[in-house]
Amino acid sequence: MSLTGKRAIVFAENLYNELELWYPVLRLRGAGVKVDIAGTGSASTYTSKIGMPVEVSTSADKVQIAQVDALIIPGGYAPDYLRRYPAVLGLVRDALAQGKVVAAICHAGWVLASAGVLRGRTVTSVAAIKDDMTNAGATWVDREVVQDGTLITSRQPADLPAFCDAILGALGGVEATSLSRVTAATSAIEALRMAVQAEESAFRFYSAAVDKVKDPEAKNVFASLAKEEERHRKIVQDEYNRLTQDPTWDRYSIWRDVI
Repeated sequence: MSLTGKRAIVFAENLYNELELWYPVLRLRGAGVKVDIAGTGSASTYTSKIGMPVEVSTSADKVQIAQVDALIIPGGYAPDYLRRYPAVLGLVRDALAQGKVVAAICHAGWVLASAGVLRGRTVTSVAAIKDDMTNAGATWVDREVVQDGTLITSRQPADLPAFCDAILGALGGVEATSLSRVTAATSAIEALRMAVQAEESAFRFYSAAVDKVKDPEAKNVFASLAKEEERHRKIVQDEYNRLTQDPTWDRYSIWRDVI
């Protein structure tokens, strides 16, 4: 199902984690969501921890929460800046009060704590800020993604696929597919279809990163990752094509055991 008509705001500030910002941006845009990147108003361009720039299209004080369906807060050290701006905290509080999606990953839990929205909720985050979360009144658990009402939290970049699945699910597009759901796929064909989509999303992210990052070493890293994901995508796509064209029991059994 297309999410055309939905709008999300992704926050940015200096020292943001590039994976935790660009992966959700590309996943949501790929699903038809209109995504705007909002800063604090301190600059028009912010730089990630490895020097990857992002240009914002608006600032938190200009965002009208009534026109937004989701707020996404990436991690890195940007949350330590974001939490200092009343406009950012106000948007988080208003979004949750109005039943809109708020998604925070890694150190972004700092913003939730400063907004005062954690008391009585079950959440996760990077383990380094577990105490901050519990001191703010939350119950902290160690899971790749936790959804408490419309509040979605994850721990680290490795959780991004499940994190974005949960966001898309909350926006009404697809059912959240964490790793446990993937392993319970109804068929090998369905599991491979999910794998093709995941590999395609990763390939698009790394390819876009090559064009945006300034640091030559980082550019080489992203180019290498894009090449590897392209190889993975071809392997999975070829197997998906063979399985759908010749869904014999022997082939099905092999993949059923794998997944």
